[in-house]
Amino acid sequence: MTFTHTSFNSPVEIGTRVALILTSLDLPLGLDELVILDYALLYSKEFGGPENLHPALPNHLAEIAHRREVIPRSLSFLSRRGLIRMLVDDTGYYYCANECTTDFVSCLQSPYYKKSWARLNWISENREKVLSTKILELKSLS
Repeated sequence: MTFTHTSFNSPVEIGTRVALILTSLDLPLGLDELVILDYALLYSKEFGGPENLHPALPNHLAEIAHRREVIPRSLSFLSRRGLIRMLVDDTGYYYCANECTTDFVSCLQSPYYKKSWARLNWISENREKVLSTKILELKSLS
């Protein structure tokens, strides 16, 4: 019997969610904001939102560190293909959606991405709350 290894939270998978986040929020976001918003997209219940998109496995908080490493590769992947725009100013690097981002995410029709949109609507309405949540508080919310 042969098993195929499926890599969850790969640069392409995370990049696709980042494209969804940038399209949904329609404003420039920094790396740290994208890390937290991607985590909140998957584990929205921990922030007082709808049911989680992914099951909350033990130690899933460790995924935040993984995202911090992978999202820069995802952003580079998307940027090289013209799927996002990078902005640089004296405060740092920011990323935003462009027309190609919108075209790309409009093609995502699977049930997974439809569920993602529902959570993104909640994140849009609660962005400040999500971004101001301290990581250590998350364990007590779940």
